[in-house]
Amino acid sequence: MKGPAPSGPIDMEQLTALMSCMQQLGVRLLDYTAPDGTHLVLRAPEPSQSDQLALSEGASATPLPAPDATPSSQLLASMHGVFYIAPSPGEDPYVQPGDVVEEGQPIGILEAMKTLTRLEADYRCRILSILVKDATPVEPGMPLFSVEKLDD
Repeated sequence: MKGPAPSGPIDMEQLTALMSCMQQLGVRLLDYTAPDGTHLVLRAPEPSQSDQLALSEGASATPLPAPDATPSSQLLASMHGVFYIAPSPGEDPYVQPGDVVEEGQPIGILEAMKTLTRLEADYRCRILSILVKDATPVEPGMPLFSVEKLDD
């Protein structure tokens, strides 16, 4: 967030906006010292298990995998960011359920701090389902795709 430095203490509106940005980006801790020496430490609350469950249920674009699905049958977010399924709005998605993808093939994009990072398949697999909606904030380790690993 660029702009003029606040001349006095941060007000509630600024604090609320900052906390909202932190939540969207998945930032859990902010330690900042202003030029005037004011020190600010913000910690986001840890999401409860029910919050995480509600988030994953609300974010599912397609059915969630069966409970016995293992992490090896999912492709995971590698970092915090906003997940996009297509190269740009209005374009076809990189992958759809049923597609067979090769190792290294693009499957989505993660945007963090205005930087786009291409997501690639970790191994040859069939996309079973897409677990998050387009333009959804994600964090490291969050399942993005349910997949069937192919040996051939």
